[in-house]
Amino acid sequence: METYRFREGEPEPEGWPHPTQSRADFIKARAHGATADDVDPLAPPQNKDVPYVGGTATVGGTLNCTMGNWTGEPTGYAYRWQSDGADVGTGSADYVVAATDAGHVVVCIVTATNAHGSTAAPPSNAVTIP
Repeated sequence: METYRFREGEPEPEGWPHPTQSRADFIKARAHGATADDVDPLAPPQNKDVPYVGGTATVGGTLNCTMGNWTGEPTGYAYRWQSDGADVGTGSADYVVAATDAGHVVVCIVTATNAHGSTAAPPSNAVTIP
């Protein structure tokens, strides 16, 4: 871990020193709203806000899944679509609603990845297809 000496008159950030973060990582995390114990730079991403599905919830319509909010500086995201718990699509944030989805509930599951691993968020909001 990097050692940092504060200059005379420079305020020490609340929660510093942190046992597993360099000062730069700590300051960066705090700038994005994390608290002192929220972010470990050697950990996989952690989901803070569940992904959200919006769009046209009808057969032939397109649903779109947001990635949600994450800590841990994700470098990539994977999307998995489910209809009543069964996988129906992967790889894209967009999903074209199939005729077989009618009468079922569709959700999106986002997995974020960084150099330290991958983490799946809880399923998005449920969208019922009429």
